Amino acid sequence: MTDIANADVRVDVNDIEKSLSELWRGQKDGDDAVTRAALWNVVAHTSTSEFHATASETLGRASASVPQRTIVVRSNPAAEAELSSWISANCHLIGDGKQVCSEEINLVAGGDRIHRVPPVVNALLIPDMPVAFWWLGDLPNEHEDYVELLLESADKLIVDSVHFDSPADLALVARIAEQTSTSPADLNWGRLEEWRAATASIFDPPDMRSRLSTIRRVRVIAGSSNHEFFGESIESLLYASWLSAQAGHNVESSGAVEGVAGTIDYTFERRYQSNDVGAISLVEISFEDGAVASIARDRERGVLVANVDGSVTVQSVTRTLNQRLDELIVRQLKRSEGDKVLRRVLPIALKLAKRVG
Repeated sequence: MTDIANADVRVDVNDIEKSLSELWRGQKDGDDAVTRAALWNVVAHTSTSEFHATASETLGRASASVPQRTIVVRSNPAAEAELSSWISANCHLIGDGKQVCSEEINLVAGGDRIHRVPPVVNALLIPDMPVAFWWLGDLPNEHEDYVELLLESADKLIVDSVHFDSPADLALVARIAEQTSTSPADLNWGRLEEWRAATASIFDPPDMRSRLSTIRRVRVIAGSSNHEFFGESIESLLYASWLSAQAGHNVESSGAVEGVAGTIDYTFERRYQSNDVGAISLVEISFEDGAVASIARDRERGVLVANVDGSVTVQSVTRTLNQRLDELIVRQLKRSEGDKVLRRVLPIALKLAKRVG
């Protein structure tokens, strides 16, 4: 019997489905029975071997929580013309020696062969099953037609905006959200879940709710590398956009922000750090009466600590979440509906992007 968990079988692109059927046919019932399972079609699009390896490893782990047909694509128009494929399976023990396995299909396309990728991928999708499209790296906003063709069948587009190199990438995601039925999902937005919870804890007390309308200044500090890379600012931009939406601020196309009491100063700062580049480390919210609320990350305790003028309560401590890539992906796949808040935040973030250098 073929050990499907360790199989890595090169196959002809035109015979992928047939080869998968033969691979499963080699499995036998018994104490070591293998169950074939899938709840999602997950397509990962990459352009480098490093991203390809990351996608395969990440989705292999994610399939333990969300069984899926995984299709990992490496597409590079600058590479030599080729179109190759191989199949494998991601298997996980569920007890009594039994395994649940998810299929993985790998496609590598180079040169003018990349134009065959969309129809091949579309033909490999399991019918009547939701499709998530995970785009690793920078979005090719200069090739929107290629992106849109790939996304025709996608229910969900997953990106990680920390890799975006310009506001044009953010604009492309915002347009997809506004003009198509594909729901956007951003792993960077997922990383902000704990920061949004910590901010909400500040304004939970009745005496603090009225202060939302008296915000005068918002300062966001995030980790930075030695390079001025746009993606390192996006987590800060998404947080500020969410806060402005919750507070009812009006963000103009120039990036200027107006509230009930007048102009609100949003500032974005970067501080060098060797890890967690782009991750927020501190937020300060200043009010009309001079009071200041802050949220800071305590890495040793694994929490975010919120306070108002130095006063900290138990309710102001928020435990940080697991930020491993596979955990972030699983969170997105377990959420079948679109994220209405992110849809609202994206166009605001695009305007605020004019405030970062």
